[in-house]
Amino acid sequence: MIIIVVVVVVDFGDNTSCTPAKQILLSNCSFQHSQNSLLMNKTTNDNRTLTMIIPYSLDRNQQDDFFVTILTKNQSFIRLNLNFIQCEKKSSLLNWTSLESSSTLQGEFLRVSSIHQSTMYLPSGKIYLRNLSTIDCSTKTIYRTDPNQLFQLDLRIESTLNDYCLDDTSCYPQDTYQCDPIEQHCICRQPFQPYLIKEHHSICIQAVDILDRCPRNNQRCLPWCHENSSSTVCLCPKNFAIKKFSYDHRAYCESQMGGICNGFLRCPLGNICVHGTCQKINNEFYQSISMNIVTISILVSCLIIFMISAILGIGIYILRRQRWKKHYHSPISSICGKQHPMTLPAISDYDNVTYEAFRANVQLSSSDDNDSSPMTTSDECSYEPKIVYLGGEQQLTAIFA
Repeated sequence: MIIIVVVVVVDFGDNTSCTPAKQILLSNCSFQHSQNSLLMNKTTNDNRTLTMIIPYSLDRNQQDDFFVTILTKNQSFIRLNLNFIQCEKKSSLLNWTSLESSSTLQGEFLRVSSIHQSTMYLPSGKIYLRNLSTIDCSTKTIYRTDPNQLFQLDLRIESTLNDYCLDDTSCYPQDTYQCDPIEQHCICRQPFQPYLIKEHHSICIQAVDILDRCPRNNQRCLPWCHENSSSTVCLCPKNFAIKKFSYDHRAYCESQMGGICNGFLRCPLGNICVHGTCQKINNEFYQSISMNIVTISILVSCLIIFMISAILGIGIYILRRQRWKKHYHSPISSICGKQHPMTLPAISDYDNVTYEAFRANVQLSSSDDNDSSPMTTSDECSYEPKIVYLGGEQQLTAIFA
């Protein structure tokens, strides 16, 4: 029996609407991935070997526009834009339409043509590319990379919390994820926490109050939710608060009962923030607040009354002291000037005998060294007795010295 083994090599050829007349080999081709600085990657000196961990987009509504992104449907694939492979001595952008690829160096390279918009869809893992080609119909020229130039890519999709793992090396990146040996799935390392993205996948993100404090160049950090911010792409600190939405669809962080409260963390319904701690609202709490308010009001009222009384007392004392000083230092002439000489009534109206005797006594007691002048209180003031006629049947007269 003769067994005939037939090996069929399928080559789809280059997808083009024109037939090239000549071929140009391109040298010094490499990965131009400067626009992918946010991606975690390592390259060799020749820039034709690329090791990359592709992160998920944090914004559910954001369109992925990197050269290497994750396409999530029923299964996650890598969307590779081949335009980031460019060559020297070629000023215009090359849109590759075909290439050869293999998953191992020992395997056979398969020709892939009909590449739409220079885009390939690949699984996570290693892949080798060579002989990238494109046709310029205006010059009927086919451009092809040098066959000796081999492009090696090791592309890994960022792990999610649903990914199966055997050890820590099965979770990517390893400084963010670790493998749970019991459950055998990837979990977050500290201080990272789960964050739900599109397609119901949860990844590990670090929550920070200010993005400037993110230690990973803001690619794996999200700010704390705040009701004054319109963005809902945010997180709440793990084990301290949960993310909630207000009536106007603003995200905020709600603290736990008895937890911390501040400008970022709000207390739950039925609680109030007292000295940075959420406390439950009850009658005893309100009574304690009411008692404190009444006590403070009484103390403030007493203090105000005391201050007013003190001000009035000091004012009265100062006023009286000023009046006394003014009277004490005033000249006698001003005092005597205010006194008017007493005009004695007619003698006929009084008891003549009594009056004359009093008058004589006054003159006698007031004389000094044969001085017959009437007694005076001073050199300027003269003294005159006061005589009051009492009347009545006895015709009494009172004389006041």
